[in-house]
Amino acid sequence: MNANGFLALVRRYTADFPELTPEMVQEFIEKVVVHHREKEQGVMTQRVEIYYKMVGHVNVPSLDKAQAERLKISFGRIRDVVTVAA
Repeated sequence: MNANGFLALVRRYTADFPELTPEMVQEFIEKVVVHHREKEQGVMTQRVEIYYKMVGHVNVPSLDKAQAERLKISFGRIRDVVTVAA
């Protein structure tokens, strides 16, 4: 793990930039693991793990139902795309 190197990379891109480019993604992301969809209590979920260069996998906490709804509204999503904590 090289947190200082990762932070240096982040600082390079903290200036105002108009869009996320493929080159930026390639610099940050080591790999993406997409798991099979699963149905739990009638809700389809699909886990996606993102492994970042220099720091590895970062666990993002699950959202409660209210947080998930706000996220869907912000991004204009109709389908459930986030894992909701029970």
